[in-house]
Amino acid sequence: MNASKNDCEKTALKRLLSNISREHPHLKLVLNFDDLYSDGPTIKLVKSYGYSFIMVAKDTSHPALHESVDDLDKADKVKRYQCTDEKGYQHWFRFVNDVPINKSHQETLVNYLEYVEIDPKGNKYVNTWITNIQLTQENVTKVMRGGRAKWKIENETFNTLKTQGYHLEHNYGHGKQHLATNLASLTFTAFLINQIEQLACKFFQQALEAKKSKKALWHAIRGLFDWFIIDNWNDLFTAIIEGRSVSLKHLVVDTT
Repeated sequence: MNASKNDCEKTALKRLLSNISREHPHLKLVLNFDDLYSDGPTIKLVKSYGYSFIMVAKDTSHPALHESVDDLDKADKVKRYQCTDEKGYQHWFRFVNDVPINKSHQETLVNYLEYVEIDPKGNKYVNTWITNIQLTQENVTKVMRGGRAKWKIENETFNTLKTQGYHLEHNYGHGKQHLATNLASLTFTAFLINQIEQLACKFFQQALEAKKSKKALWHAIRGLFDWFIIDNWNDLFTAIIEGRSVSLKHLVVDTT
């Protein structure tokens, strides 16, 4: 089952890179991957399009890579950098350039970054990445932040889509013909519009503040559309912001 899933995801990556390259030939990208993709063939594929990458590379799935780094460390060829920021977080880096990804692809060289963060309470975060970006003491913090950005996408964006009223589910990946794809596309479109509104629309911001959560806001919007004729978004959001008495006064009841 896992092998089939992995093959499916890597096949999808081939289609995605081909489509991006065709539609945006001049776009320069740094692609962010989890541990599944950090192998020789995938690295060669990404580099063939001229893209950069930051990939998670766990020691459990890349023992040869980590052994090579440890051997280079013993030979004093691995660099370290440590600092404490203004919030009291301790940051520790170990990095080296041009290490073979594994014994099967000795010709595929990557740059290795190991990172440890300890917060003021003593909680520890540890991760390792490989990249084709040349690592220096001046840029390891930026590369680390780039690698950790994947966590924000997965845990904030996907969590929002699953739990805050958008109802994005795994079954959107199934079904015949194009229904599931259309439902997923509509959900992502709605999420994009809501993100823009949340950043730029004062009425949306105030309505969200009034309802405390996005799920409650969607419920209120649906309720108003059920009972009233809505001419414009400003009236809709004003009714939510100022309460039921305002909605009854300014919105026309739908008697159809």
